[in-house]
Amino acid sequence: MPIRPEYRKYYDARWRRLRLMLLEAAGNVCQNCGSPHRLLNVAHLSHDPADRTSLVVLCPRCHSRHDTPQRVAVTRRTRARKRGQLWLSQELEIAPLPVRMWPAKLRQLRLFG
Repeated sequence: MPIRPEYRKYYDARWRRLRLMLLEAAGNVCQNCGSPHRLLNVAHLSHDPADRTSLVVLCPRCHSRHDTPQRVAVTRRTRARKRGQLWLSQELEIAPLPVRMWPAKLRQLRLFG
């Protein structure tokens, strides 16, 4: 899947070096299913390209399975917005989205302690 234009700034030379280090450390094996694969991906477990602490090496199949709920949530919200859906509150609108996509005002709230 191509990198979205707004995320390209996160995938610079430092990212490429980190990616190679992670692939070598994983021994070219998927860290989820354990199968060797020649086309491994480094995935963001948090779905946040700025977060380089929650990275894992996955085969394309495991990466797709990991990303599916995120893709479905974002697609539903995009379609609903295009159809003119309104939400009772901003919190309900962004509920299925990852925190990084919340407006700055809401990201600063302490929701979990």
